[in-house]
Amino acid sequence: MDRNEFLQALPVSRISLRLISATLEICTDDIDDIHVMVAGDDHAVNALRIVSSADHLTIEQPAAALAKSAASSIWMQLTLRLPRSWKGSIEARTVTGRINARGLSGADLSLDTVSGRIVGTALSFITVSARSVTGEVKLSGMSCDKCSLSSTSGSVTAQETSLRSCTANTVTGVIALALTEPFDEINMNSVAGDLCIDAPIDACDALLRSVSGRMRTSGVSIIEGTARVRATTVSSDLDISRSDLVE
Repeated sequence: MDRNEFLQALPVSRISLRLISATLEICTDDIDDIHVMVAGDDHAVNALRIVSSADHLTIEQPAAALAKSAASSIWMQLTLRLPRSWKGSIEARTVTGRINARGLSGADLSLDTVSGRIVGTALSFITVSARSVTGEVKLSGMSCDKCSLSSTSGSVTAQETSLRSCTANTVTGVIALALTEPFDEINMNSVAGDLCIDAPIDACDALLRSVSGRMRTSGVSIIEGTARVRATTVSSDLDISRSDLVE
């Protein structure tokens, strides 16, 4: 079953998506209104609630309604298309299913899934939060002032990214940050996954607290009072390397 709905974008400044069993894509396009496209099992599509109130758009899968079909497999694909000019805050949560966000900009972005994978491309926000329990978090072309990234067993990567401060956490996955501009502060925590920072800096104030891990630098001097890096691990290593400096 397919379902299409169009909503006026002008009054909406906040979007909340609360999904249970669905794959989610959020993107921008050359359109004037907000477009919600849904495909999937009849019961799952019909149960989906789409409510626009004042400046807040809520899209939700009610758990009680889906419980009626718990014995059978439930699948749903939801695509949310926004005008390229839309700027606001987005919060998206899902239990199972991948979250894919691309070409978005605004104030705050929060992506949260339990078993899905989070992929973000060409994102520009003041704050960004991306969290998965068992899936990986993979971002590229992101620009933000502050971000929080975490995965329990998956890897956390941010490529071609610009940020001022970042907190990244994992248990067994790798954390790899490849930055295009100097940063102010990075905090990283891992049990067994290695930590990597590649940035256009020639010095940083770095400290690794670890039982058996080691810190290595390439082209970067450790100097107090410079960009701050704090890492805590059990057995993971911390690698900090210098990329091409921005003139």
